[in-house]
Amino acid sequence: MKKNILTIVIMAASIINLILTAVLIFTVMPAMNKTSNLIDKVASVVDLEIESKNKGEELTPIKDMDTFTVTYETNVNINLQKDAGDDTNHYAVISGIVVSFNKEEDGYSDVKALMEANSVYVEDIVKETISSYTASTISQPAIKEEAVKKLQERYDTKSIVDLSLPGYLVS
Repeated sequence: MKKNILTIVIMAASIINLILTAVLIFTVMPAMNKTSNLIDKVASVVDLEIESKNKGEELTPIKDMDTFTVTYETNVNINLQKDAGDDTNHYAVISGIVVSFNKEEDGYSDVKALMEANSVYVEDIVKETISSYTASTISQPAIKEEAVKKLQERYDTKSIVDLSLPGYLVS
């Protein structure tokens, strides 16, 4: 009789072990798969950011660059957005705009000719970009990057590679 009780206890322990294993497989494994997928997605985003930073570091050789310059007779003041709780008027000052081109890109000469014929679009994009910032968030590299992207979109070209703001000052 003791052997039968021992057999029943072993059988019960085996069944409980089987049930707990099934619960473990059906509850923990999906959560582990979701976590693994999340980690994969984060890793792929990090790789993309690293790749995009490396692409941005490819500099155009000076010999392949040409510039278009807009020079103002007097400095131009551009009003900035107001920070929350700040009633002071802040502005940025620029004395000109210099757009740099990569001469080796397709459409370079056409885009430069368009800009030389009518520079108002370049001026508007730069002023609009600068005026979208506040005194606490403005930075010249951010302005340059955003304005170059907008100019590339406006003129539908990748030949525009850089922008300089002579006399740049924030007050």
